[in-house]
Amino acid sequence: MTTSNKRGFMMQISTKLLLSLLMIFLLVSPVADARSPVEIANEQGKQIGEQYEPHGTIVIAQKNGQILYADDPSTQWPPASMSKLMTIYLVYEAMDQGKFTKQTTVKVNEKFYDISRLPMLSNNHFRLGATYTVDELLQTALTASSNSATYMLSSLVYKDDTKFIDLMNKTAKALHMTETHFYNPVGAPNNLMLQYKAKGYPQDEDNISSAKDYAILTHQLLKKHPDILHYTRKPVVTVKKGTEYEETFHTYNHSLEGAKLGYKGVDGLKTGSSDTAGFNTTLTGKKKELRIILVMMGVMDWYDPPAEFNRNIMANAIMDDVYARYSFKKVLTKGKHKVGDREVYVYNDLYDLVDHKTKGTLKYRNGEVHYDYQRQFIDAGYQPPTVKYEDYQRYAMRKFINDNYGWIIGGITLSILSGILLMIYALKPHLFRDLWNQENQK
Repeated sequence: MTTSNKRGFMMQISTKLLLSLLMIFLLVSPVADARSPVEIANEQGKQIGEQYEPHGTIVIAQKNGQILYADDPSTQWPPASMSKLMTIYLVYEAMDQGKFTKQTTVKVNEKFYDISRLPMLSNNHFRLGATYTVDELLQTALTASSNSATYMLSSLVYKDDTKFIDLMNKTAKALHMTETHFYNPVGAPNNLMLQYKAKGYPQDEDNISSAKDYAILTHQLLKKHPDILHYTRKPVVTVKKGTEYEETFHTYNHSLEGAKLGYKGVDGLKTGSSDTAGFNTTLTGKKKELRIILVMMGVMDWYDPPAEFNRNIMANAIMDDVYARYSFKKVLTKGKHKVGDREVYVYNDLYDLVDHKTKGTLKYRNGEVHYDYQRQFIDAGYQPPTVKYEDYQRYAMRKFINDNYGWIIGGITLSILSGILLMIYALKPHLFRDLWNQENQK
Protein backbone atom coordinates (compact mmCIF):
# COMPACT_ATOMS: atom_id res chain seq x y z
CA MET A 1 0.00 0.00 0.00
CA THR A 2 1.43 3.38 -1.04
CA THR A 3 1.85 6.26 1.43
CA SER A 4 -1.04 8.17 -0.15
CA ASN A 5 -3.28 5.10 0.03
CA LYS A 6 -2.36 4.63 3.69
CA ARG A 7 -3.29 8.24 4.41
CA GLY A 8 -6.60 7.83 2.62
CA PHE A 9 -7.33 4.63 4.53
CA MET A 10 -6.51 6.28 7.88
CA MET A 11 -8.70 9.28 7.03
CA GLN A 12 -11.61 6.95 6.24
CA ILE A 13 -11.13 5.14 9.56
CA SER A 14 -10.94 8.46 11.46
CA THR A 15 -14.04 9.78 9.74
CA LYS A 16 -16.01 6.60 10.50
CA LEU A 17 -14.84 6.70 14.12
CA LEU A 18 -15.91 10.33 14.55
CA LEU A 19 -19.29 9.64 12.97
CA SER A 20 -19.79 6.61 15.23
CA LEU A 21 -18.94 8.62 18.33
CA LEU A 22 -21.31 11.37 17.23
CA MET A 23 -24.14 8.89 16.69
CA ILE A 24 -23.53 7.34 20.12
CA PHE A 25 -23.64 10.80 21.71
CA LEU A 26 -26.89 11.66 19.96
CA LEU A 27 -28.45 8.37 21.05
CA VAL A 28 -27.49 8.54 24.72
CA SER A 29 -27.56 12.25 25.44
CA PRO A 30 -30.81 13.15 27.19
CA VAL A 31 -30.63 16.75 26.03
CA ALA A 32 -29.57 16.03 22.47
CA ASP A 33 -32.25 17.86 20.50
CA ALA A 34 -31.68 18.39 16.80
CA ARG A 35 -34.10 21.30 16.92
CA SER A 36 -32.67 24.76 17.35
CA PRO A 37 -34.53 27.61 19.11
CA VAL A 38 -35.67 29.01 15.75
CA GLU A 39 -36.98 25.60 14.67
CA ILE A 40 -38.82 25.07 17.97
CA ALA A 41 -40.49 28.47 17.65
CA ASN A 42 -41.40 27.89 14.02
CA GLU A 43 -42.94 24.50 14.84
CA GLN A 44 -45.32 26.50 16.99
CA GLY A 45 -46.14 28.79 14.07
CA LYS A 46 -44.01 31.79 15.06
CA GLN A 47 -42.20 32.32 11.71
CA ILE A 48 -38.77 33.40 13.00
CA GLY A 49 -36.03 33.88 10.39
CA GLU A 50 -32.80 31.88 10.58
CA GLN A 51 -30.80 35.09 11.06
CA TYR A 52 -32.19 35.27 14.62
CA GLU A 53 -30.74 31.93 15.68
CA PRO A 54 -29.13 32.41 19.12
CA HIS A 55 -25.44 31.67 19.58
CA GLY A 56 -26.06 29.65 22.75
CA THR A 57 -29.08 28.47 24.75
CA ILE A 58 -29.64 26.28 27.80
CA VAL A 59 -32.48 25.39 30.17
CA ILE A 60 -31.88 23.81 33.58
CA ALA A 61 -34.01 22.82 36.56
CA GLN A 62 -33.44 25.01 39.60
CA LYS A 63 -33.98 22.12 42.03
CA ASN A 64 -31.03 20.02 40.93
CA GLY A 65 -29.17 21.70 38.05
CA GLN A 66 -30.39 19.13 35.52
CA ILE A 67 -30.07 20.18 31.88
CA LEU A 68 -33.48 20.14 30.20
CA TYR A 69 -32.50 21.66 26.85
CA ALA A 70 -29.23 22.80 25.32
CA ASP A 71 -28.12 24.24 22.00
CA ASP A 72 -24.45 25.32 21.83
CA PRO A 73 -24.49 26.13 25.57
CA SER A 74 -20.70 26.53 25.86
CA THR A 75 -20.28 29.07 23.08
CA GLN A 76 -18.47 32.08 24.53
CA TRP A 77 -20.40 35.31 24.10
CA PRO A 78 -20.62 38.77 25.72
CA PRO A 79 -23.27 38.67 28.48
CA ALA A 80 -23.72 42.46 28.22
CA SER A 81 -25.91 43.74 31.09
CA MET A 82 -26.48 40.23 32.38
CA SER A 83 -23.04 40.87 33.92
CA LYS A 84 -24.94 42.80 36.59
CA LEU A 85 -26.19 39.47 37.97
CA MET A 86 -22.67 38.64 39.15
CA THR A 87 -22.32 42.11 40.71
CA ILE A 88 -25.66 41.72 42.49
CA TYR A 89 -24.73 38.20 43.62
CA LEU A 90 -21.62 39.66 45.29
CA VAL A 91 -23.69 42.48 46.83
CA TYR A 92 -26.01 39.91 48.40
CA GLU A 93 -23.01 37.91 49.63
CA ALA A 94 -21.57 41.05 51.26
CA MET A 95 -24.91 41.77 52.95
CA ASP A 96 -24.93 38.20 54.30
CA GLN A 97 -21.49 38.94 55.76
CA GLY A 98 -22.91 42.00 57.54
CA LYS A 99 -20.96 44.62 55.56
CA PHE A 100 -24.11 46.67 54.90
CA THR A 101 -27.91 46.32 54.67
CA LYS A 102 -30.68 47.21 52.25
CA GLN A 103 -31.16 50.47 54.16
CA THR A 104 -27.53 51.56 53.76
CA THR A 105 -27.38 54.76 51.68
CA VAL A 106 -24.97 55.75 48.91
CA LYS A 107 -24.47 59.30 47.64
CA VAL A 108 -24.30 60.15 43.95
CA ASN A 109 -20.76 61.53 43.72
CA GLU A 110 -19.06 62.93 40.62
CA LYS A 111 -17.93 59.50 39.43
CA PHE A 112 -21.41 57.96 39.61
CA TYR A 113 -22.97 61.09 38.11
CA ASP A 114 -20.49 61.07 35.20
CA ILE A 115 -21.12 57.34 34.55
CA SER A 116 -24.86 58.05 34.43
CA ARG A 117 -24.21 60.50 31.59
CA LEU A 118 -21.89 58.35 29.47
CA PRO A 119 -23.30 57.84 25.95
CA MET A 120 -24.42 54.42 24.66
CA LEU A 121 -24.99 53.05 28.19
CA SER A 122 -28.27 52.11 29.87
CA ASN A 123 -28.79 54.38 32.87
CA ASN A 124 -31.23 56.39 34.91
CA HIS A 125 -31.27 60.14 35.65
CA PHE A 126 -29.11 60.59 38.72
CA ARG A 127 -28.62 64.02 40.25
CA LEU A 128 -25.34 64.95 41.86
CA GLY A 129 -25.54 64.74 45.64
CA ALA A 130 -28.73 62.62 45.81
CA THR A 131 -28.73 59.59 48.10
CA TYR A 132 -30.17 56.15 47.41
CA THR A 133 -30.66 53.10 49.60
CA VAL A 134 -29.29 49.71 48.57
CA ASP A 135 -32.92 48.62 48.16
CA GLU A 136 -33.54 51.40 45.63
CA LEU A 137 -30.28 50.74 43.82
CA LEU A 138 -31.04 47.02 43.47
CA GLN A 139 -34.38 47.83 41.87
CA THR A 140 -32.82 50.43 39.56
CA ALA A 141 -29.96 48.16 38.52
CA LEU A 142 -32.24 45.21 37.80
CA THR A 143 -35.21 46.89 36.12
CA ALA A 144 -33.62 49.95 34.47
CA SER A 145 -30.31 48.09 33.99
CA SER A 146 -28.62 51.24 35.26
CA ASN A 147 -24.85 51.11 34.98
CA SER A 148 -24.35 53.95 37.44
CA ALA A 149 -26.62 52.28 40.03
CA THR A 150 -24.61 49.08 39.60
CA TYR A 151 -21.33 50.92 40.22
CA MET A 152 -22.85 52.46 43.35
CA LEU A 153 -23.67 48.97 44.60
CA SER A 154 -20.25 47.51 43.78
CA SER A 155 -18.57 50.40 45.62
CA LEU A 156 -20.06 49.12 48.87
CA VAL A 157 -18.19 45.84 48.44
CA TYR A 158 -14.91 47.43 47.24
CA LYS A 159 -14.32 51.10 46.53
CA ASP A 160 -11.51 50.04 44.19
CA ASP A 161 -13.10 48.81 40.92
CA THR A 162 -10.10 46.62 40.14
CA LYS A 163 -10.50 44.72 43.42
CA PHE A 164 -14.20 44.26 42.77
CA ILE A 165 -13.61 42.89 39.26
CA ASP A 166 -10.91 40.60 40.70
CA LEU A 167 -13.59 39.30 43.07
CA MET A 168 -15.99 38.76 40.15
CA ASN A 169 -13.43 36.62 38.34
CA LYS A 170 -12.40 34.77 41.50
CA THR A 171 -16.06 33.97 42.22
CA ALA A 172 -16.67 32.84 38.63
CA LYS A 173 -13.75 30.43 38.98
CA ALA A 174 -15.04 29.14 42.32
CA LEU A 175 -18.47 28.49 40.77
CA HIS A 176 -16.83 26.54 37.89
CA MET A 177 -17.78 29.19 35.33
CA THR A 178 -14.90 28.10 33.14
CA GLU A 179 -15.84 30.13 30.06
CA THR A 180 -16.20 33.48 31.86
CA HIS A 181 -14.01 36.56 32.31
CA PHE A 182 -15.08 40.01 33.46
CA TYR A 183 -13.54 43.40 32.64
CA ASN A 184 -16.11 45.59 34.40
CA PRO A 185 -19.07 45.17 36.80
CA VAL A 186 -21.80 46.23 34.37
CA GLY A 187 -21.31 44.47 31.03
CA ALA A 188 -20.88 47.44 28.70
CA PRO A 189 -18.07 47.05 26.13
CA ASN A 190 -15.07 48.23 28.14
CA ASN A 191 -14.12 50.91 25.60
CA LEU A 192 -17.39 52.71 26.40
CA MET A 193 -16.33 53.14 30.03
CA LEU A 194 -13.77 55.76 28.90
CA GLN A 195 -11.87 57.13 31.92
CA TYR A 196 -13.79 54.81 34.26
CA LYS A 197 -12.18 51.62 33.02
CA ALA A 198 -10.66 49.88 36.04
CA LYS A 199 -6.89 50.39 36.34
CA GLY A 200 -6.34 46.63 36.47
CA TYR A 201 -8.56 46.03 33.42
CA PRO A 202 -7.75 48.74 30.83
CA GLN A 203 -8.31 46.53 27.78
CA ASP A 204 -11.01 47.45 25.28
CA GLU A 205 -12.70 44.09 25.71
CA ASP A 206 -16.18 42.73 26.34
CA ASN A 207 -17.01 40.66 29.37
CA ILE A 208 -17.23 37.09 28.11
CA SER A 209 -19.23 34.09 29.29
CA SER A 210 -21.57 31.38 28.00
CA ALA A 211 -25.15 30.25 28.43
CA LYS A 212 -23.93 27.31 30.54
CA ASP A 213 -21.90 29.53 32.86
CA TYR A 214 -24.79 31.94 33.34
CA ALA A 215 -27.08 29.04 34.19
CA ILE A 216 -24.57 28.06 36.90
CA LEU A 217 -24.48 31.62 38.27
CA THR A 218 -28.27 32.00 38.22
CA HIS A 219 -28.75 28.63 39.90
CA GLN A 220 -26.52 29.74 42.78
CA LEU A 221 -28.12 33.20 42.93
CA LEU A 222 -31.65 31.80 43.25
CA LYS A 223 -30.54 29.07 45.65
CA LYS A 224 -28.79 31.43 48.06
CA HIS A 225 -30.61 34.72 47.45
CA PRO A 226 -34.17 34.10 46.20
CA ASP A 227 -35.01 37.58 47.48
CA ILE A 228 -33.82 38.87 44.09
CA LEU A 229 -37.20 37.80 42.64
CA HIS A 230 -38.80 40.51 44.78
CA TYR A 231 -37.18 42.99 42.39
CA THR A 232 -37.33 41.12 39.08
CA ARG A 233 -40.99 40.04 39.09
CA LYS A 234 -42.35 43.58 38.60
CA PRO A 235 -42.99 44.73 35.00
CA VAL A 236 -43.22 48.38 36.07
CA VAL A 237 -41.55 49.99 39.11
CA THR A 238 -41.26 53.49 40.55
CA VAL A 239 -38.25 54.51 42.60
CA LYS A 240 -38.29 57.43 45.10
CA LYS A 241 -42.00 57.92 44.60
CA GLY A 242 -43.29 61.31 45.71
CA THR A 243 -39.86 62.95 45.69
CA GLU A 244 -38.11 65.21 43.18
CA TYR A 245 -36.01 62.17 42.19
CA GLU A 246 -38.99 59.95 41.28
CA GLU A 247 -38.46 57.70 38.24
CA THR A 248 -40.58 54.96 36.69
CA PHE A 249 -39.00 52.03 34.84
CA HIS A 250 -40.48 49.39 32.55
CA THR A 251 -38.93 45.93 32.35
CA TYR A 252 -36.86 44.83 29.36
CA ASN A 253 -37.84 41.24 30.15
CA HIS A 254 -40.72 40.84 27.71
CA SER A 255 -41.40 37.26 28.93
CA LEU A 256 -42.13 38.49 32.44
CA GLU A 257 -45.69 37.75 33.50
CA GLY A 258 -47.60 40.98 32.83
CA ALA A 259 -45.17 42.21 30.15
CA LYS A 260 -45.72 42.41 26.38
CA LEU A 261 -44.89 38.73 25.71
CA GLY A 262 -45.67 37.62 29.26
CA TYR A 263 -45.36 33.90 30.02
CA LYS A 264 -47.29 32.49 32.97
CA GLY A 265 -45.02 31.86 35.93
CA VAL A 266 -42.00 33.87 34.73
CA ASP A 267 -40.81 36.13 37.53
CA GLY A 268 -37.25 37.09 36.54
CA LEU A 269 -34.49 37.72 35.87
CA LYS A 270 -32.23 39.94 33.67
CA THR A 271 -31.66 40.84 30.06
CA GLY A 272 -28.53 42.13 28.35
CA SER A 273 -27.97 43.77 24.98
CA SER A 274 -25.30 45.68 23.09
CA ASP A 275 -24.04 46.16 19.56
CA THR A 276 -21.48 43.38 20.14
CA ALA A 277 -23.73 40.99 22.10
CA GLY A 278 -27.03 41.41 20.28
CA PHE A 279 -29.86 40.40 22.63
CA ASN A 280 -29.39 38.08 25.63
CA THR A 281 -31.74 36.99 28.37
CA THR A 282 -31.66 35.04 31.60
CA LEU A 283 -35.17 33.92 32.56
CA THR A 284 -36.63 32.00 35.45
CA GLY A 285 -40.17 30.80 35.92
CA LYS A 286 -42.18 28.23 37.82
CA LYS A 287 -45.09 25.97 36.88
CA LYS A 288 -46.46 23.75 39.62
CA GLU A 289 -43.31 22.53 41.42
CA LEU A 290 -40.88 22.91 38.50
CA ARG A 291 -38.79 26.10 38.45
CA ILE A 292 -36.55 26.42 35.41
CA ILE A 293 -33.72 28.73 34.38
CA LEU A 294 -33.34 29.64 30.71
CA VAL A 295 -30.30 31.46 29.31
CA MET A 296 -30.23 32.61 25.70
CA MET A 297 -27.29 34.55 24.26
CA GLY A 298 -26.56 36.25 20.97
CA VAL A 299 -29.84 36.93 19.17
CA MET A 300 -28.66 39.35 16.50
CA ASP A 301 -28.75 42.14 15.40
CA TRP A 302 -28.83 44.99 17.95
CA TYR A 303 -29.87 47.42 15.22
CA ASP A 304 -32.74 45.20 14.08
CA PRO A 305 -35.85 45.99 16.22
CA PRO A 306 -37.56 42.57 15.78
CA ALA A 307 -34.51 40.81 17.27
CA GLU A 308 -35.33 42.06 20.79
CA PHE A 309 -38.78 40.48 20.73
CA ASN A 310 -37.81 37.38 18.74
CA ARG A 311 -35.47 36.56 21.63
CA ASN A 312 -38.47 36.22 23.94
CA ILE A 313 -40.70 34.52 21.37
CA MET A 314 -38.09 31.77 21.05
CA ALA A 315 -37.57 31.60 24.81
CA ASN A 316 -41.32 31.20 25.37
CA ALA A 317 -41.50 28.43 22.76
CA ILE A 318 -38.63 26.54 24.42
CA MET A 319 -40.33 26.86 27.82
CA ASP A 320 -43.49 25.37 26.30
CA ASP A 321 -41.47 22.38 25.11
CA VAL A 322 -39.65 21.92 28.42
CA TYR A 323 -42.78 22.09 30.57
CA ALA A 324 -44.50 19.62 28.24
CA ARG A 325 -41.63 17.14 28.50
CA TYR A 326 -40.68 17.38 32.19
CA SER A 327 -42.54 17.46 35.48
CA PHE A 328 -41.56 17.30 39.13
CA LYS A 329 -43.45 14.56 40.92
CA LYS A 330 -43.34 11.77 43.47
CA VAL A 331 -41.58 8.72 42.06
CA LEU A 332 -41.51 6.57 45.22
CA THR A 333 -43.73 6.49 48.31
CA LYS A 334 -42.28 5.96 51.77
CA GLY A 335 -42.99 2.57 53.28
CA LYS A 336 -42.47 -1.14 52.59
CA HIS A 337 -41.36 -2.18 49.10
CA LYS A 338 -40.33 -5.39 47.37
CA VAL A 339 -36.92 -5.15 45.66
CA GLY A 340 -36.03 -8.36 43.89
CA ASP A 341 -36.22 -11.17 46.43
CA ARG A 342 -36.07 -8.96 49.53
CA GLU A 343 -38.18 -6.39 51.30
CA VAL A 344 -36.98 -2.89 52.20
CA TYR A 345 -38.40 0.08 54.04
CA VAL A 346 -38.07 3.54 52.41
CA TYR A 347 -37.99 6.33 54.99
CA ASN A 348 -39.32 9.27 52.93
CA ASP A 349 -41.23 10.00 49.75
CA LEU A 350 -38.86 10.51 46.80
CA TYR A 351 -39.57 13.41 44.43
CA ASP A 352 -37.65 13.97 41.21
CA LEU A 353 -37.84 15.31 37.67
CA VAL A 354 -39.58 12.92 35.33
CA ASP A 355 -38.77 12.96 31.62
CA HIS A 356 -41.91 11.80 29.83
CA LYS A 357 -39.80 10.71 26.84
CA THR A 358 -37.44 8.53 28.88
CA LYS A 359 -38.42 5.61 31.11
CA GLY A 360 -36.67 5.66 34.48
CA THR A 361 -35.98 2.97 37.08
CA LEU A 362 -35.41 3.03 40.83
CA LYS A 363 -31.84 2.19 41.85
CA TYR A 364 -31.24 0.84 45.39
CA ARG A 365 -27.63 0.98 46.51
CA ASN A 366 -25.78 1.32 49.82
CA GLY A 367 -28.83 2.37 51.79
CA GLU A 368 -29.95 5.06 49.33
CA VAL A 369 -32.41 4.95 46.44
CA HIS A 370 -32.68 7.35 43.48
CA TYR A 371 -34.67 7.58 40.27
CA ASP A 372 -32.34 6.72 37.42
CA TYR A 373 -32.40 7.60 33.72
CA GLN A 374 -29.89 8.97 31.24
CA ARG A 375 -29.50 12.68 31.99
CA GLN A 376 -26.93 15.43 32.39
CA PHE A 377 -26.31 18.13 34.98
CA ILE A 378 -24.91 21.63 34.70
CA ASP A 379 -21.89 20.68 36.81
CA ALA A 380 -20.34 17.53 38.25
CA GLY A 381 -21.37 18.53 41.76
CA TYR A 382 -25.08 18.06 41.04
CA GLN A 383 -26.70 14.64 41.44
CA PRO A 384 -30.24 13.16 41.46
CA PRO A 385 -32.06 13.40 44.82
CA THR A 386 -31.95 10.33 47.07
CA VAL A 387 -33.82 8.96 50.10
CA LYS A 388 -32.65 6.38 52.62
CA TYR A 389 -33.87 2.78 52.91
CA GLU A 390 -32.94 -0.35 54.91
CA ASP A 391 -33.81 -4.04 55.14
CA TYR A 392 -37.44 -4.32 56.23
CA GLN A 393 -36.81 -6.96 58.96
CA ARG A 394 -34.15 -4.74 60.52
CA TYR A 395 -36.48 -1.75 60.29
CA ALA A 396 -39.39 -3.76 61.82
CA MET A 397 -37.24 -4.89 64.74
CA ARG A 398 -36.01 -1.34 65.38
CA LYS A 399 -39.56 0.01 65.18
CA PHE A 400 -40.85 -2.64 67.58
CA ILE A 401 -38.14 -1.75 70.09
CA ASN A 402 -38.78 1.98 69.74
CA ASP A 403 -42.56 1.59 70.05
CA ASN A 404 -42.33 -0.65 73.12
CA TYR A 405 -39.24 0.78 74.73
CA GLY A 406 -40.91 1.47 78.11
CA TRP A 407 -42.41 -1.99 78.39
CA ILE A 408 -39.16 -3.63 77.31
CA ILE A 409 -37.07 -1.71 79.86
CA GLY A 410 -39.67 -2.41 82.56
CA GLY A 411 -39.72 -6.10 81.73
CA ILE A 412 -35.94 -6.34 81.70
CA THR A 413 -35.72 -4.49 85.02
CA LEU A 414 -38.36 -6.77 86.56
CA SER A 415 -36.59 -9.85 85.25
CA ILE A 416 -33.28 -8.71 86.71
CA LEU A 417 -34.84 -8.00 90.12
CA SER A 418 -36.63 -11.37 90.07
CA GLY A 419 -33.38 -13.09 89.21
CA ILE A 420 -31.58 -11.38 92.09
CA LEU A 421 -34.28 -12.39 94.55
CA LEU A 422 -34.22 -15.98 93.35
CA MET A 423 -30.45 -16.07 93.67
CA ILE A 424 -30.61 -14.74 97.24
CA TYR A 425 -33.31 -17.27 98.11
CA ALA A 426 -31.24 -20.07 96.68
CA LEU A 427 -28.12 -19.03 98.59
CA LYS A 428 -29.73 -17.95 101.91
CA PRO A 429 -33.30 -19.26 102.17
CA HIS A 430 -33.35 -18.57 105.97
CA LEU A 431 -33.41 -14.81 105.27
CA PHE A 432 -36.85 -15.11 103.70
CA ARG A 433 -38.10 -17.39 106.54
CA ASP A 434 -36.89 -14.95 109.16
CA LEU A 435 -38.63 -12.05 107.36
CA TRP A 436 -41.82 -14.09 107.09
CA ASN A 437 -41.78 -14.97 110.79
CA GLN A 438 -41.09 -11.38 111.82
CA GLU A 439 -44.03 -10.17 109.74
CA ASN A 440 -46.42 -12.76 111.29
CA GLN A 441 -45.37 -11.88 114.85
CA LYS A 442 -46.44 -8.23 114.47
